[in-house]
Amino acid sequence: MSTNCQFPIIQYKTGCSYNQWGISHGEEFRQPIKELALIRKELMLKKNPSISKKLNELALEQLEVSRQYSPYLAKEIEGIAEGANLNITDLVILNNYTDFRDLKLPDEGCTTLHVQNESNIISGQTWDMHRSAKNYMCMIQIPATEHHTSLLLLSLVGCVGLMGVNTHNCLIGVNNINTKNARIGLIWPILVRKALESKCLNEMRNTLLTAPVTSGHNYLISTDQGSANLEITPTVSEIVSQISTKEIGSIFHTNHCIGESIKEIEDKDSISSTTYNRYNLITQKVSSVVSLNDLKNLLSSHDEYPKSICSHFENGVQDPSFTCGGGVSDLKKGEHIFWRGCPSLDEDYIEYKFEVNGDHFKKI
Repeated sequence: MSTNCQFPIIQYKTGCSYNQWGISHGEEFRQPIKELALIRKELMLKKNPSISKKLNELALEQLEVSRQYSPYLAKEIEGIAEGANLNITDLVILNNYTDFRDLKLPDEGCTTLHVQNESNIISGQTWDMHRSAKNYMCMIQIPATEHHTSLLLLSLVGCVGLMGVNTHNCLIGVNNINTKNARIGLIWPILVRKALESKCLNEMRNTLLTAPVTSGHNYLISTDQGSANLEITPTVSEIVSQISTKEIGSIFHTNHCIGESIKEIEDKDSISSTTYNRYNLITQKVSSVVSLNDLKNLLSSHDEYPKSICSHFENGVQDPSFTCGGGVSDLKKGEHIFWRGCPSLDEDYIEYKFEVNGDHFKKI
C-alpha cells in the first residue's frame, strides 16, 4: 500500500544550506520517497529491462553533469538521498525518470497554457503522470538565497521541483516530448530550479537554450512581460511560440513536437495518445479564458473524457495519461493556485492558494 502524503507543503528553513534542506526533506518523507523511487524504477524497467545493468552508471553520469552545472542543487539531491537513506541511483531515477537514455516513456504528459488579455497575464499547466504518483505530490517553499528570490514549487516528495514560480513572477512549466537524440546530461528538475533563478524572460530563455540537457522537453516560460514555449533537446532547440509585452493572445503546448527542426527527430512511436485531443480542445476553448479561475477550470475540464484536458486515460502500463494535479498563476497580480488530484472526481482533492507578499509567498 502506498503512503498518501496529503499534498504537504515542505518549508525549507532560512539560513540552511541546500544540502541541509535536502537532508531534512529526505528525513521527513523517508518512507514515501522510498516507495516512489521503487515505483518509478519498476515502471522504467518494465518498459526497457535491458537498461537494468546500466542504471548505476547512467545515474552517476547524470549526477556528475548536474554537479558541474549547479553544485549546490546537486547537493540538495544528494541530501535528499542521505536523509531518506536511499541509494543515490534510485533518487536520481526518481528525479530524472523520463530522461534515462533510450527509454520510451509517454506517460508523463501535461498541458501548458499562457493567456494575456487587457486585465490579466495568466499561465499554468496540468501535471500528467502515472496514476501512482498522485499520492506523492507536494509543494516546496524555498526562501531567498544568494542565487534566487523566494520560490514556490509543485513537486513530488524526493524531487527538487516539477514546475514553479519566483517572487519576480517568473514561472516555468514543463511537459514531455519524445525525441530520438537523448544523451547523458542534466537531471532536468535541476534545470527547472536553475531557470527560477532568473529575474526576466530573457534570462530564463538563455538558461534553457544553453543547458546540457538529457532528453526532450517543452518548457513554458512566463513573466508579466511575456511568455514563450521552447522545445529543448540535446542537439537542437527551438522557440516554437511566444507572446510579447502588451500583446493580447495565448500560447499553449501538449506533448507532440511543433517546431519544424524538432519534428525531424521526434520519436513518433512514443507520442502520447492523448496529446492531439488535448491540443484540439485547448484550441477550441482558449478564447473563453479571461481570469485565473477560467484557466484553472479549463485545465480541470472533462470534455471528451477520458482523453480530456484533465486526463483520465489509462490504456494499460504502456500508455497511462492521468492528471495528478496542476498549477496556475496570475503573473500580474502575484496570485497562484496549485492542486492535487481532480476537483470533480477525487474525494481527497486538495487545493492551495498563495499570493506574493513582499519577498515571499503567503498561503491564503
